[in-house]
Amino acid sequence: MKKWLIGIVVVIILSIPVLFVAWGMTWKWTSFAPGNTDAWIGFWGGYLGAIIGALAAGAIAYFVARRQINLQAEMDNKREKQFLVTQLRIEKYQEAYSLLSELNREFAVSSGLVIKYVHKDIALEELRSKEDQCQKNILALTRKIKSLEPFVQDLKELHDNIQTRYWLMGNIIYDGYTYPNNPKKFIEDTSFDRFKKVSDELTDYTVDICGKINSYLKNEIDRLEGES
Repeated sequence: MKKWLIGIVVVIILSIPVLFVAWGMTWKWTSFAPGNTDAWIGFWGGYLGAIIGALAAGAIAYFVARRQINLQAEMDNKREKQFLVTQLRIEKYQEAYSLLSELNREFAVSSGLVIKYVHKDIALEELRSKEDQCQKNILALTRKIKSLEPFVQDLKELHDNIQTRYWLMGNIIYDGYTYPNNPKKFIEDTSFDRFKKVSDELTDYTVDICGKINSYLKNEIDRLEGES
């Protein structure tokens, strides 16, 4: 209900007793009550003043209470939104950490396949088949991680660095082992030790990124506990 309409209703309600008192003083059947007109006016004035004062106090208390309730509701809504936002960030950080861990396992698998091939534990066809599947897994994980970049602190830059390092390792695997165009030139340009160094640096770097994301996650959990 609008405030101006409430005001009109209150004025009407308060006016009715005043009119009845004024009319009552002129009625013959009320003339048996003792006292003159001035006394009765004073009585009814005090009586109505008490009623009006009580109504005014009640109205003030109502509006003050309503205002406090609205403020509290606004604070609760704001706190709930902050809680939900923080909770969402935690879920994204957890997902990013999980995907990066899976990605690093695929890097290790890819590197391990090349090592097995070099040591002649697996044939070239097996290397190609398993390495191709490994690359598909890495590509799928990379896409999922990329979708989380807007939600996780520094993830875009860190993920770009991972992909740059992986691109270097992938080129070495493809050109030197799985589909070599010029094996002799590859041996001259890139030794197995070089491959090991690149692959180890990639996995170590990804482990460090996982640790960094985990520290971000811990900060978000601490913030959530502080807000609750």
